[in-house]
Amino acid sequence: MLTTAQLRQAAARSGARDISVVEIDVMLTHLLQLFHERGLTDHLAFKGGTFLRKMIFGSRGRLSTDLDFTCRTDISLDDLTLNLLEALNQDYRGLSFHFNRDRDWYLTEDGCAANPVLIHADNLAGVRIKIQISTREFPIRTVAAMPQLVQSYFSHLDFVPAAIPSLALEEVIAEKIRAASQRSKIRDLYDLSEIAARPLQRDLIRALAVLKLWHSQGPGFDFSRFRGRIESGQDYDLLDLRNLLRRDQSPDLDGMIARVVQNFQFLGQMTEAERSLATDLPRRLQAQAAALRAATAAL
Repeated sequence: MLTTAQLRQAAARSGARDISVVEIDVMLTHLLQLFHERGLTDHLAFKGGTFLRKMIFGSRGRLSTDLDFTCRTDISLDDLTLNLLEALNQDYRGLSFHFNRDRDWYLTEDGCAANPVLIHADNLAGVRIKIQISTREFPIRTVAAMPQLVQSYFSHLDFVPAAIPSLALEEVIAEKIRAASQRSKIRDLYDLSEIAARPLQRDLIRALAVLKLWHSQGPGFDFSRFRGRIESGQDYDLLDLRNLLRRDQSPDLDGMIARVVQNFQFLGQMTEAERSLATDLPRRLQAQAAALRAATAAL
C-alpha cells in the first residue's frame, strides 16, 4: 500500500480534491489485483461506477467506494461467497481486511456482498469498501479482459495492475439506465451525462436496457419514467457528487439533466419486439426475450 507521502504526491498530480480520493482508488486497485491473483475474476465480470472510472473515464470519472461484479460461470453461490471471504482472510500488500462476519458479509436475493474495512499502516481507522456480486443473470454480451487506465500512482505500486474481465461497455450503460429508471441518484446522473458525450451504439444499448428491466422484479422499461426520474432531481445531492470529483470539476445539475435527456432520446424509439417485452409484466414472453438476448449477443 502507498505511504501518505506517496498518496499526497498522487493527489497533487491528479488534481484530486482530497488525499482520501486517491487512497480509496489505490485500495480498489489492490482489491482488483487480489481478486485477479486469487482466481475470483475467472468467475466474475467487472461493472458499475468503479469500472467506468478505472476502464473508461479515468480520473475524470467520479470516485466510487464500490466494486460491482456479475457472476459469469456456473460456480455455486456458496462457493463464490467462500472464495470471496477466503481472499479477504489475510493481509495483502500492506492492507488488512476487518469485518464482522455476522454483519459485514451477507447473501442477497440475487447474489452476495461483503463490506470490509481496509486498514493500512498510515490509516488505522480504515476505509469501508462495498463489494457486491450479482447472480441475477449471466452477461448478455461477451465478457473481455480490459486494461485499467494508467493513473499517476501506478509508478508507486509493487505490481502491474491486471486487465480485468468486464461487462461490455454497452451492457454497463444498460445497467446504468436500469438503475436510473428505478431510483434518482446523482451518481447515476453524472455517469450517464459523461457517457452521453461519447459515440453510442444506440440500438444495442436500448435492446439491452429493455432486457435488463424485463429481468427485474419491477415494471419494464419506459422512457417516460426514465426521463421523469432524471428530471425530478428530488434526491440529487450536488455536494456529495462534488466531493467525488477533481478540484477542477464543478458539476452543473441542469446541464447534466439536459445532456442525458437529449442524448438518450433514442431509448424511446423501441422496436415492436422491445415494446412487447417492456409491457410484459407477467414475464410470459420467455421465447421473445431469449430471441432478443441472442440477437444482442450476436451484434
